[in-house]
This record gives sequence, C-alpha cells and structure tokens, in this order.
Amino acid sequence: MIDLARGGFTNAQIVKALHSASVTVDFRYELLDGLNRRKFDLPNVEKASVDQSALAQIKRVAKFTLTEDSTLDIDYLNDRIKPYMRVFVPPTAKKSREYAFYSHIQTVETSTNEGDTLGGWVEFPLGVFLLSSPTRKDEGGVIKREIDAYDGTMILLNDKFTSRHTVVAGSRYYDEFVAILSSAGISTYNIEQTDDVLPRDIEFEPGREKLLAINELLRQINFTQIHVDENGYYTAFKYRSPAERSEDYAYITDGKSVTFDGASEQLDISEVPNVFTVIRTNEEEEPLVSSFINDNPNSPTSTVSRGFSIVDFREIDNIADQTALDAYVERIAFEASQVYGRIEFSTALMPFHGYSNVVAFNYDPLGINGTFLELSWTMDLEVGGTMTHEVRQIVNVGGVA
Repeated sequence: MIDLARGGFTNAQIVKALHSASVTVDFRYELLDGLNRRKFDLPNVEKASVDQSALAQIKRVAKFTLTEDSTLDIDYLNDRIKPYMRVFVPPTAKKSREYAFYSHIQTVETSTNEGDTLGGWVEFPLGVFLLSSPTRKDEGGVIKREIDAYDGTMILLNDKFTSRHTVVAGSRYYDEFVAILSSAGISTYNIEQTDDVLPRDIEFEPGREKLLAINELLRQINFTQIHVDENGYYTAFKYRSPAERSEDYAYITDGKSVTFDGASEQLDISEVPNVFTVIRTNEEEEPLVSSFINDNPNSPTSTVSRGFSIVDFREIDNIADQTALDAYVERIAFEASQVYGRIEFSTALMPFHGYSNVVAFNYDPLGINGTFLELSWTMDLEVGGTMTHEVRQIVNVGGVA
C-alpha cells in the first residue's frame, strides 16, 4: 500500500481525512523557473485539471486557466507550474481554535491534551508542467489565459539527435540513459540501477527524438517507459508484472467509500491473442525466440477457454538477451490479456496516484471485486471535484513455452 504519512500525520489519519464526508481540501500553485526553482505561488489560477495516462507518450498533462495579471512575472516560455492538493487533517480531540487556511480562515477542532494531535494541512504535489503558448480570451472585460501544459517528457520529445548517435557494444544501459537525459539538460532523475550492457552497437539516426531513443533502450532490458513523477523526476525501473505487485490502494463499497455511482465495465475479447511469439532477428547476432501461451483456464481469452489459438507474432531487431526476451514476451502477453476487464469509475479527489498503480476495486452494483491496473486518471482541481479512473483487471495468464 502507498504510505500517505507526511507532515507529522500518520497514514491512518490522512486516509481517514480523505474518506471523510466533510473532508476539507484546497489547492495551491507554485510557479517554478526553468530549473524547477520556486519563484512564487500563483494567486490567479481560476481553474485546473491534471491527467495521467500510462499509454501516452507524455504521461502527465494539465490544463490551467489564469486571470491575466501584469504584476506577476510569468515567463511562459521557460517557467513551469507545480500544483498541489492540500488536505486538512482534523485533530484528535476537540478544542476550538482558528487556523489560517491558504486562502481563507476557518474554525477547526484542535487539541492540547497530552497524546493528542493538533489538526493541520498536508500537501500532495501533482506534477511539474511546462507551459504551452496560452490562448488569451476576453470574458466580460477580464482577460484570461487558457494553458495546455505537459510534463518534462515534452523536452525529450522535442529534443532530437542532430547527428548519428551510436551506442557501442559493452556500454551500460544505465550510463546511456543518463547520457541522453544529460544531453537534453536534465539532471533530476530516478532510474533503477542496472549492470546490463548492450550486446551490439545501436545507432539512432539524425532527427530521432531522444524520448523514442531512451524508450527503445529501456524496452531492450524490459524496463518501463520513461515517465516524470509528481515532483518532476524522470523515472524508469525494471518492469514487474502487476500480478506480482502488491496493491497500492483499495476502493471498497462500504460506509467509508469515496466511489461514486455510475461505474461502467467494457468487455471486448473477440480478437485477443492467447499465443505470443517474438523473434530477435538481426544480421550480427544469432536469432533468439521466445513464446508465451495463455493457458490459464480462469482467463476467458486463454487457449483452454477458447479451444483454439490466436497468435501474436512479432520480430524485433534488438533485445539484451534471452532473459530479457522472455520477460518482454511475458509482458506483452499479460498486457494484451487484460483488455476484457476494462472499467471506468469515479471517486472523490485522491491526490496520491501516479504511474500504473495497482488498485483493489469493489463495486457491488456491477458485482465487481478484484485487483486492477490503472491505465489513466483525471483530476479536476476544485473543491468538490471528481477524479475519474480507467483500470484493467489483473489476471495471471500462464507461462513461457
């Protein structure tokens, strides 16, 4: 489970606050410079939303509506916005006292008894976003700017190799990840260490986006794609099957549920493969072959359930070794076999979700009760706002043949 403890409050206290029918939330927006250093808090954000999609090139995007203010030093070409959701954690005993909120004053319950805790705010960062050229609109004499914003992978997508880039055999993949990031002016990263080395030279043509190059190298050793976390760190790590990961959070239909009515389930299994074969073919190395058969009788798309095979066959040029190829085939088999359990649901704002979370989801009206991989989520940053989630059910699917 994700540990939400922060600001001197325990995980249990913060979970209780988030699930309370009277939860008090607020938002603030830091303006950062091009090096992610704080300039000041923006007082003129009228509306905002944040989206995360595990399948998109740029995983985390945002929209901001700002009232134009000539007194604020905002460099739309270089500055970034870092939004925060703030949650008030109530005290453990009752004694009235006024507390200053970010944008107002409200009376809350506090405590001065020994062993009790005072109430207070905790903050959850929601990303660091580069700003696109804003649209200016006149609304009743007030000028507003509507801004589409993107996480830092936009830098890697826009930055391209200007000459042929060669990574020589024997180079450490990790060193090349760092080198590509550094060449794009990026120094804040959190990439899992690996001693894997390239088995042969790899070349990237002039004009190749650095985002595509680094993701190609990550794929070769079965890492996740590069993504930027809530604090602006470029992140990648060894892929681990969601079926083997512990749950990050649980949404349960009970008296403390934050799930709204109206969940939907989409079933589409007509053409889902159940046999997966990948061959590494290039002129410099011996061919490598790996196959994965979904023969799990609990999977509706398996060879056992269907009684016949639907084959996904692929050829790739580069993969580190047989172990990496086996893991890659298992990964694409797992991802393809989850599509039959695609579910959308809405909750109150839960500001701790990130990249590809694993969640338990129980929803009595549709008889849903299982473990799911989160594909995407969207948050409307407003008091009383809604968070939507799209998830796929996690089912084990057999083994490498």
